[in-house]
Amino acid sequence: MGSILLISDIHADIGALDEILRLAYSDDFSERYGPVEKLVNLGDVLERGHDPGGVIDRLNQLDNVESILGNHDEAFLDHIQVSGSDVDSELAHEEYRKTGQFESFFRGMGKYYVDTKHRLYAAHGGPIDPCAIMPSDVLGVEAWLYSQPWQRISDIGIRYMDCSGYHYLPRDAFDAVQVTFGGPGFVIVCGHDHQEAAYRQKGDNVDDILADLGQTMLEIGGRRLEEKKLFMDKGANYLVRLGLAGPEGYGRVGKHRCYFGVFREKKEERALYLLNFTPKRTGDHHRR
Repeated sequence: MGSILLISDIHADIGALDEILRLAYSDDFSERYGPVEKLVNLGDVLERGHDPGGVIDRLNQLDNVESILGNHDEAFLDHIQVSGSDVDSELAHEEYRKTGQFESFFRGMGKYYVDTKHRLYAAHGGPIDPCAIMPSDVLGVEAWLYSQPWQRISDIGIRYMDCSGYHYLPRDAFDAVQVTFGGPGFVIVCGHDHQEAAYRQKGDNVDDILADLGQTMLEIGGRRLEEKKLFMDKGANYLVRLGLAGPEGYGRVGKHRCYFGVFREKKEERALYLLNFTPKRTGDHHRR
């Protein structure tokens, strides 16, 4: 039985994307997690990194890929300035914009993806209908910050809005997706914030379970990986944030790792693996 590869926030980092794909399609990886049957890209393929065309070309070369929009993708498409890209990234994206080669990749792309067979809901930031949280007098760019690509999990236990988007509680995400699946046993996967997170809802309780997952160090395809394994209870719901896949545009490379996930159903067992590794680089930045 196969698996679903999950990535988010590749941010124009072709080196990181190639390393993840090389690893995920290796024999060692298939033996442990099952062959990859689908790739779900949770958005932010553009900006901050230095090879937007390379990333989109690579994704276009793959079979069975589902992609959704991230906030940086929308910013690029709508010519809206968003902080975080260095000069090299801005120049690379300006040149890439002139080619128009991205247009077919993004045409018709939505802001969430639902896999009903596996009870999997994917969003870049959050799953909440912005109309349910946005004040009626909010317009323009401020209204955009309430949209799903800008939503993010609150890390202080309260809902709030600031210049980085709308911060929701894990319970809000579970309530928003419940109607989609009509009962428990689903998993919401998101990105946007660049750190891993994991929450479980069972009955009336919502718990932060990331620290309970533990971690295993293993070698696959000649790479040293850190693995966290989440076994999913059929009577519970889960909210999982993957972390940053493409660290190229975030300062000196040695301080960053590549994060991604794998979802697998095997007989009666459902599991989501959170994986990360240190990318191989030459110099402080990888440019193509």
